[in-house]
Amino acid sequence: MKSNKENKIMRIPFIAILAAFMVVILASCEIDSSINNSPNAINEEKVKSVDGINGLMIGMQVACGDFYSGDRSRIGSMWAQQMCAPEGLGRPQPVSWNNYQMQTDGFVDDMWLLGFRGVRLANDVIRYAPDVKLGDPAETYSNVYVGIAKVYKALMLGELAAYYGSIPIDIPRDLTPPQFVTQAAAYDEVQKLLTEALGHLETSATVTRDLNFQGNVDKWKPVIHSLKARYYLHVKNYAQALSEAELGVNDPTVKLLSFYNETAGEYSPWGHWALTEVGQPLRATNTFVNALKTTGDTRLTTYFNPDANGDFWGYAYFVKEGADTMETKNTNLVTLNKYGKYGDDFPLISYEETMFIKAEAKQRTSGSGLAELNAMRGTFGIGDYSGTDVLGEILKQKFLTLFLEGQSYTDMRRSGTLPNANVPKRFIYPQSEKNANPNVPADGDGLVGAILP
Repeated sequence: MKSNKENKIMRIPFIAILAAFMVVILASCEIDSSINNSPNAINEEKVKSVDGINGLMIGMQVACGDFYSGDRSRIGSMWAQQMCAPEGLGRPQPVSWNNYQMQTDGFVDDMWLLGFRGVRLANDVIRYAPDVKLGDPAETYSNVYVGIAKVYKALMLGELAAYYGSIPIDIPRDLTPPQFVTQAAAYDEVQKLLTEALGHLETSATVTRDLNFQGNVDKWKPVIHSLKARYYLHVKNYAQALSEAELGVNDPTVKLLSFYNETAGEYSPWGHWALTEVGQPLRATNTFVNALKTTGDTRLTTYFNPDANGDFWGYAYFVKEGADTMETKNTNLVTLNKYGKYGDDFPLISYEETMFIKAEAKQRTSGSGLAELNAMRGTFGIGDYSGTDVLGEILKQKFLTLFLEGQSYTDMRRSGTLPNANVPKRFIYPQSEKNANPNVPADGDGLVGAILP
């Protein structure tokens, strides 16, 4: 069986459903050329085949990974002030993102389309897998495929709810414009899907198109509990978040990843921005870089490449007062090391995130999260925490650890610690949905913040 890194698939911008079937060829599997009668008419009966379901499975994982590590990660990291776009580095558009400008046909549209494309692919796996003999015993294989699809669907709906608020959770097959539900109802659906996934994933089955765990339910179950913990944390249900985190990922080597490689068309989103975009227009902020300049902290050199003199400087865009002159010169800025290469895989949920959820939830409910905090600090070489603001330190270290993963923005919004009053509380709704769906709510709900032209 090929390794995860070898079992890569083609990526094209905003993956079309057609790509879900093309990728199977790259995974050394014959596929019937008549699956697609035309680019706009997929033969349903051909989809109801081993090749068809495997193609959907791959396409779903691709869409989810690019959705999670693409515009969501990029904009979330800028709104949390981990990253910024210095003036004069290649492209003017990213500079507008520093000032929270949103256009309805910009990144808010791209992320929406990719997220719901992934949801649709997951729906197709859930709908069709039970009708296909994917292995022996058939019921076990069907359950594993359906369970995995429900995990990915839950993750995408959870992040769409986090970034947009009210969203559709049901996509009618007859193309009727979907209804929107409240953000709270969307999070309830996420928990329901994850609970159902646990029920499906009772017995392992060898699923080579599961790029992470190959159908191993002993690895999927803690991942599911960690995701449940994340989304309980989002809604401030700290007791449930703690219960789920206790059952979550407890092995640092177990991560749900999106996979990338050095082949053109299969680049990671951050690798693209770091290496393909002229001037590397997104750079770390001075406050983020300086927070890692603690004796022994290994994250500084893990995340960044220094300048020609071996120094680490972030850009003083958001915090200029008291900045070193070196923090205002583009030529001296650090560049991405972690996530900065085309083939760098990207975590969707991890042991580290689970530990910080556990620490915060304990601190807010049953007593102290100091033990978990110190365990994480020790892995970064900075020793035990000796201060009095344990909760603040937990959130700070999570902010520094989950670099570029987009959870820091939602943490800051939830805890009331967004960097300034102008940071939007959510994305505005995209033009593509407004054009097609009369049910889109108004954006004037006070949550968006500064909407600029």
